[in-house]
Parts: sequence; C-alpha cells; structure tokens
Amino acid sequence: MTKKQKIIVCLLVVLVLFFTFKMLLNTGIGETAAQPLGGKIIREITAPFQKGIMLITTSVQNVFGYFNDSKQLREQNKIMAEKIVRLEEQIYDLEAERLENQRLKNLLQYKEEKAENYELVMGRVIARNHANWYEMLIVDQGSKQGIAPGMVVVNHDGLIGRIVSVTWNTAEVLLILDREGAVGARIFETRYTPGVAVGTSNSQYLQMIHLPHDLPIEPNQTVVTSGLGGIYPPGIRIGKVIEVLPEPGGLMKTATLKPFVDFSRLEEVFIIKQVLKPEDELITTENMESEESSVEFGGEE
Repeated sequence: MTKKQKIIVCLLVVLVLFFTFKMLLNTGIGETAAQPLGGKIIREITAPFQKGIMLITTSVQNVFGYFNDSKQLREQNKIMAEKIVRLEEQIYDLEAERLENQRLKNLLQYKEEKAENYELVMGRVIARNHANWYEMLIVDQGSKQGIAPGMVVVNHDGLIGRIVSVTWNTAEVLLILDREGAVGARIFETRYTPGVAVGTSNSQYLQMIHLPHDLPIEPNQTVVTSGLGGIYPPGIRIGKVIEVLPEPGGLMKTATLKPFVDFSRLEEVFIIKQVLKPEDELITTENMESEESSVEFGGEE
C-alpha cells in the first residue's frame, strides 16, 4: 500500500468514527443516566471535529457575509455618487441663474442711466464664428425690430462694435477687436484726440498706433470714443491704457488698450437705435474711475 493510499484510508476511518460518534450524540445514547461516563468520553473525542466544523461553517458564513456587505456598499456608493452629481448640477444651475440675474440687473441699470442719451434695443448673442471669435457675432434683433447697418452695439461695460448686416430677425455685429472695426478715440482725462483704436487680430487687446512721441498718454488712462468719423457717438468707453511703447525710430509710440468689455463672455447687448443726446456731454471723472485703476498687461483683471 502506498503512502497516499494509507493517508486516504486513515481519513476514511476518521470520517467513519466522526459520523458514528455524531449519530450517537444525536440519539442521546451518550447522555443516558446509565452511561454518563461514555457520553462524556464521546463528547471529548468528537469535540475537536465539532470545533473544526464550526470554524469552517463560520468562515464560510463570513465570506458570504463579506460579499453581501461589499455589494451593499457598492450600491450605496452608487446612490451617493448619483446624489452628488445631482447636487453639483443644481449648484451649477443656481450659479448660472445668479450670473444671468446680475447681468440683466446691470443692463437694466445701464438702460435707465442712458435713457436721456440713447434709444436702446436689447439683443441676445445667438451665434459666434469659432474661427473668428473676436471679429463677429450674431444677435437676435433684425430689420423687423428696426435694426439697420451702422447702428452701434454696447453693453453696460462699454463699446462692443457696430451692425454690418441684418436679416428679418438677426443682425451681424463687427467687433471693435477686428482690424476692420477701427474706432475714433481720445483720452478721457486730457481730452486729447490721438487717432484711432484698432484690433490686433485674434487678440483681446486694442492698439493706438503712430502716436506723436510727445503726446501725453500714460498707463491707467481711460480711452473713449471721440465721435469723429460719424459712426460712434462721442464718450462711449472703449478701454484702459495698459502699456505705452516707442515705435522704431523713436518719433512715434504705440499704446495698448484692454477693453472694458469682456468679449469672451458676451451674452446680452444693447443696440443704439437712436442717439438722443451725445453721452460725452454727461460723462464725468467719477463714473470713469469706478473701474480698477490698473490692469496688468497680458493678464486678467
């Protein structure tokens, strides 16, 4: 008989003895009053086997319990994750609503303040050219609402551009950031009229070029429309000077402007349908200084 066969025989003997003792216990033979000692002996012999079976049973139960708990935990985590997503969506919606309310409040206030100056028509931006983001946009007001090419577009922050074409219910706006959207400009603080502010192509900045080297223009000064050229009424805010550099040769210099309008976030605008009284007659240093006194070139305010 091989060693393996001997081991198998021993295991079989042990199993037979175990089940025999188990049956004796179940029938109560070992517990009779006539055989108290025998019952105790049987219990002593079978106790290790019973303990082992109990450990195995408990371990199996623990394993199944672990998997059940893990499944419940995964389900709870999934529910919590879904709740978090819904809460984040609600927070986003509330913030979007708050920002929209603030924009509309600013626009309404601007319309009330400029009631003596302009007849304003509010429009919403409905399209932009992604290839020319800083050149053109489309608003939802057209010839049906009395809008015509040449009308100026603004918001509560300042100048945006002018209407170049219309359909029955839409209008195309050429932004002042476009090179074709040059604006006659002057320095508000000194009332000097150095020339025009022009776009710098795919940039959020404007430039006033070929300025006389002795022209009194400095960073932080405010630039407004001059009214020259017959398109833009005088006194509309354009931007703030953030840098003045000499041009090659030293006889001229260039000023870089950061527009007051955030062109990357335009959603609502005003179209000046009619100029009632030029804004330049009412503009004051106090309301121009409401903006921050300095702007870092190349960065955000």
